Parts: sequence; C-alpha cells; structure tokens
Amino acid sequence: MSNKRKITTYFTCSTKSPIKHANEKNSKIPKIITENEVVDLPAVDFNVHDIGCYINSTLTDADRYLILKDVWIPPATYTYPLLDCNAKRGLKFKHHWLNAHNWLAYSEKYQGAFCKFCVVFSKVGGVGGQKLGTLVVEAFTNYKKATEVFKKHGNLEYHKTALLKSDNFLNVYSNKSSSIINLIDSERTKQIEINRKRLIPIIECIMLCGQQEIALRGHRDYGPICFSRESNENEGNFRAILKYKAKDIDYMKSYLETESKNKYISNRTQNEIIETCGDIILKKIVKIVNESGFFSVLVDETTDVSVKEQLTLCVRYLSGSGENVCINESFLKFIEVQSLTGENLTKVILNGLNACGIDCNNMVGQGYDGANNMSGHLKGVQTVIRDSYPRALYVHCAAHSLNLAVSKASNIQPIRNCLGIIEKMYSFFNSPKRQNVLLNKIKESDLDPNVKSLKRLCATRWVQRYEAVNDFIELFNFVVISLEDISSWKDTAATDASILIRALDSEFLVSLQIVNVLFSYGLPLCKLLQSKGIDLKEAIDLAGDNVTVLKNLRTNISTEFNKMFKKAQEMAEFLDFHIKIKRINKRQIYRDNPNITDDGSTPDPEQYFRVSICLPYIDFFINQLEDRFLAHRRIFGVLFYILINNS
Repeated sequence: MSNKRKITTYFTCSTKSPIKHANEKNSKIPKIITENEVVDLPAVDFNVHDIGCYINSTLTDADRYLILKDVWIPPATYTYPLLDCNAKRGLKFKHHWLNAHNWLAYSEKYQGAFCKFCVVFSKVGGVGGQKLGTLVVEAFTNYKKATEVFKKHGNLEYHKTALLKSDNFLNVYSNKSSSIINLIDSERTKQIEINRKRLIPIIECIMLCGQQEIALRGHRDYGPICFSRESNENEGNFRAILKYKAKDIDYMKSYLETESKNKYISNRTQNEIIETCGDIILKKIVKIVNESGFFSVLVDETTDVSVKEQLTLCVRYLSGSGENVCINESFLKFIEVQSLTGENLTKVILNGLNACGIDCNNMVGQGYDGANNMSGHLKGVQTVIRDSYPRALYVHCAAHSLNLAVSKASNIQPIRNCLGIIEKMYSFFNSPKRQNVLLNKIKESDLDPNVKSLKRLCATRWVQRYEAVNDFIELFNFVVISLEDISSWKDTAATDASILIRALDSEFLVSLQIVNVLFSYGLPLCKLLQSKGIDLKEAIDLAGDNVTVLKNLRTNISTEFNKMFKKAQEMAEFLDFHIKIKRINKRQIYRDNPNITDDGSTPDPEQYFRVSICLPYIDFFINQLEDRFLAHRRIFGVLFYILINNS
C-alpha cells in the first residue's frame, strides 16, 4: 500500500460547524507540497469561522464580532501544510505564533496568517494612505521572516488604531458602553442643526458668485459686518451679497454681526498680545545680558522669499553663577539690510544691539561665517567692530568650518559624481507618477523600510547629506526595480531612466559606500557643534577626536575598506554585474591611474578603488579638519595675551 497522504488530509474542517462554499474568483490560494509533487488546492468548503472567508468582503457587525471573538483557531494537533514558497527551507506555520500574538489568526482557506483586528477595521495604511498588503488583505506565507514581520506589524500605527477600534466595538456591541452618538447631549445636537441652517445662505451666496463668475474678494473684505449703517467701502461681492441676503433672516443677521465683530476684535487683540509678549521676552534677555558683564554677538544673513536680505541678530552670554553658570543663546530680532558691505553690516549690527538696549562695550566675541564681507581682515565686519571694541574676538562658526571641510574634501571627482547622481535620482522621482511607482514596489515587497521616498541633498550643510545618502542606500533595490519598469514606458522618462541605470556603475557603488561611511563620522560632530551649550575648547577637542577616529580608519584601511567593498559588491550583484575597474592607459588624464602593482599588471578592483578613491578622500578630509580647526586653536593664544595685559 502506498504511503502517500491524500490531499484531503490537509483539510480538517469541523463537521459540527456550519459550512459555506468559498470558491471566489480572485482568491489567491497558494500551492502546497505533497511528498512527491506540487499540488494546486482544489475548491473545497471551508469553516465559516475561518478568517479567510471574510477577506475583501463587506462585513456586518455580526461578522466583526465573530472574527474578533470566535474566529477559527487550529487545534494543537493540526498539521500545517508545506507551501511551495517555503519548500526549499522546509518551513511551516508554527502553532506557537498564535499564542505569542493574540491578534494573529490562521486561515485554512488561504493557507496563511492574517491580523484579525486589521482585517476588520484597517482600511488604509503606510505613508500617504497606501493600500494594505500582507496580514490584512493578503495572507502572510513568508515564514522565513515571520518573527521580523510580526514584530513590525505590531508597531504599525494603523494596527494600533485597529486595536482601539476593536475594543470600542466590543464594548458597544456587548452593551457595556453607549455609542458616541448616544453620548452627545441634546443641546449639542440643537447647536449642530442651527449651525447647519446658518451655513445654507453662506453656501448659496458662494454658489451664486461662482455661477455668475463674480469675484468673491474686494479691496477691504475684513472686519465686522455692520447692518446699522451703510458703508462707502467696497467690502467685496461675497460680503455685499451675504449682507443683503441676511437682512430678511433674523438669526443670520444677528449671527453675522456678533461673530464677525468677535473675530475682528480677537484678531486685533491676538496681534497686540504677540507684540507685548515679544517685548517682555526681549527686555528680559537684555537685562540678563547686561548683568552678565560680557557677551558675544552671532550674526547670519539670508534672502527671504520676497528677495529681501534679512540679517538675524543673536547674542551668546552666561547666566547664573558658581556651579550653576550656563551658556545661553538668544534670538533678538530680524533686520532688513540694503547693502552687504562690511561697513554697512557693522552699522546694522551695532545699531540693532543699541536699539535692543545692549551695552556694546561688553562685547567680547563675534561669530560669523567665513565670507569676506564678514571675516575679512581689512574691511570685514569683524575688523571694523574690533577697531571700536578691541576685546571682541572673531571666531569662525565651527559648524560652518566643518561644512567647508567636508565640501572641499568632496571635490574628488568620483565622490562629486556620486553625489550628483543621487541628486539626479531625487529629481527624477520627485513627481507623483514616478513616486507612485517607487511606493508600489515598496508595498509589494516583504520588507518594511524606514523611509518611503528619496531626500534631496542639502545644498548648504554637507554633513546633513548623510541622511539623503543613507536613505538612497536603504531604497536602492526599490529604486533599481522602479527604474527598470519606467524604462519600458513610451515617453521621455524611459530614456532618463535608462541613463540613470547605466550611471550605477562600479565607481558609483564604491563611492556611495565610502561617502556613507565618511559622512556618518561628520554628522554627530556637526550636531554637537551646533548645540548652544558648547564652548570653543570643547569644539576643538571634538574636532580632534574626530580626526583621531579618521586616522584610525586610515591605519586600518584594508580591513575597513573591505567591508565597504563587500557592500558595494552586493549592490552590484543586484544589478547583475561584478565590480570592475575602468580601462587603464599608460597615460591617464581624466581619472586616477595609480601604479599599484610592481609588475605593471592590472590591479584587482578592491585594491584599485581603495587607492584611487578611499585613501585620497580620507586624507583630504583629515587635512581639511586639521587646517580649519587649527585657526580656532590659535585664538587661545590671543586670549592668553589679552588676559596677561589686563592683569
């Protein structure tokens, strides 16, 4: 007698439970593995308590209650089938998962798992209201990643919302609490009816203006609507028509007079309160600054959306005494400037400080960026101010110095090209149609990346570009698949997508990993340098620690670069090619041609990219940090000289 098990042994429907037929057209029934072959599941009758019978269907309250309280649970002796997608590893559904996750339910119909709470109450999920996927509208069968997927699903916002809705539903369904509608008092209901009644004439006036193509707004369409006198001002078509219509509607007339007056008074009072609070805060800051005995001025300028040059005036000072002393940074005001010369900016800064009531004789420091009009030693702001206030030493903003160091180091051609391609990728996917392709690829996968879209490379803060680079690496596989799909379109986007795919070559992948590592060292330093409690000595020490870490990386470059190279190889394998170097000539003009091997033979790719990209980038980065922060270290010598002369 053959030892083959019959296909019917995989279906253990209880004969005591009511049965209904479940042979829908769109059912995604997986295949299972018998001992000798792959077998498609036949159309059979399933237990009505099986959660699979309620997928993609309209649920009644009775259905919801059944799923939440009486869904079918396989017995401990149930034999779970081996699906073809898990045949290679021999993985089956684990019964103990049902005990570990109280929201998990197994479907005999779909041969997979669902979240019973999300099946009942989740309608959309993910970023931008994406369509739901596994565990909600599709059975989860990838048991290799079960633990990871279950953990992530339990932390999703729409899952938590479904839990709350389930608890509320069960309480209401069991008459343990009243529904929200019944809890609303009668007075509130009356108020809603009155408000709806008041909205009708307002909506009718808007519709009339729209039908007759009449502009709604006038020259001065604000302030209270007054019915006791005729106004000579043009209040606008909408307000005039509404005022005319409300003359014969008493409840509407009284409402418009009262509400518009209250709103007008409220807006005016609010502006006065804001101005008063601002003055109180400014006076408090000025008092503390003058009492501290000395301060430093911090200034930066930028152009706003109205193409006006705005100067931001801040002060840095000490408060408290003894062990309770602390460093503070406070914003004072915005000042519009007409000229960006050093002399004019100096006048604006000093006049701004005097207008706030701060004694400039107590100024001991200046903090600006490195632009010539600010830091110039002849006619820069710092020089002109020191002519009048010699104690006001100039310190180049440490965070800006770090930004310049990273910017200069990233001028190496492969690194510059790599960042340019990432920016092109962002620009390409920065359209709804292409972004939807990327989102759909993410949704169709079993992975749940932390980000759903590419970020733009920050134009001014280079170390902030780490986030954009890191997000691109996380979404790399989805970006490649999306580009391949778009390249088959019948428009210009297909050509752009094909060009971008070809740009993902060996040099780009290796440079991408190098940039990600180097930027990761600069990001923490940048955040620390921008903290308000940091002092100059601590900033220099932090930069020195960063240089030490980079030098250790440089010393162990063979081991560290091997890790970067392996990650680049994994990305290359996804693109179906191996990391290789470009053609090398004896005389090379546009890219590095290092003489690595003694016999003149072609070096291996790892060795080539380590010498031609990684090492120069690290060395340049270290030199830039040392050169720029060495200037900050010299300031201590100046301070020592001042203290000696004043003692």
